[in-house]
Amino acid sequence: MRRTALSVFLFLICFFTTYAEKGVYKAYVYFIPVGEITFSLEKDRILVKGETYKSLRWIYNYTFRFEANNSGYYLYEKENKKEKIYKNKQIEEKKPWLPLIVKYIKEGKKPDSDKDPDFPYRIEEKGDTVFIYPLKSKKVKKIILKLSKNSRLPEKIEIDGKIDIKLERIK
Repeated sequence: MRRTALSVFLFLICFFTTYAEKGVYKAYVYFIPVGEITFSLEKDRILVKGETYKSLRWIYNYTFRFEANNSGYYLYEKENKKEKIYKNKQIEEKKPWLPLIVKYIKEGKKPDSDKDPDFPYRIEEKGDTVFIYPLKSKKVKKIILKLSKNSRLPEKIEIDGKIDIKLERIK
């Protein structure tokens, strides 16, 4: 009996310490659904994975894996047959929306933009909507997050830039 109780107790400890909050989003370019993106929040890191739908891969095949942890940002992407790896500053130039969204989700509140003098941005919060303006980006004009009441992950993310991207949470 004690052994069973101990086993259940150890299982629950392992379960709750490794639990990750996940959110799956349908990605749209303009109004066309093109793939899915998954955000996973863990204790010390956030992992974001995305890929185009299989039915569209004959036109454009794209997958990526982004990780934010205490030591920085890392991005691996495969576009058709080209593979690239980026770190920190390169990501801020290539895909500025990723670190800004992750920073907001990770901190769970308005981040202090003064801590990032090399990567300036401005944030406006209006009710359950957050507007993030990257100040040095030529690719992204603004990011809009529609916050959720039940989760740290937003219900909707819109990236207004050279290409308009919309992410709608489906799970």
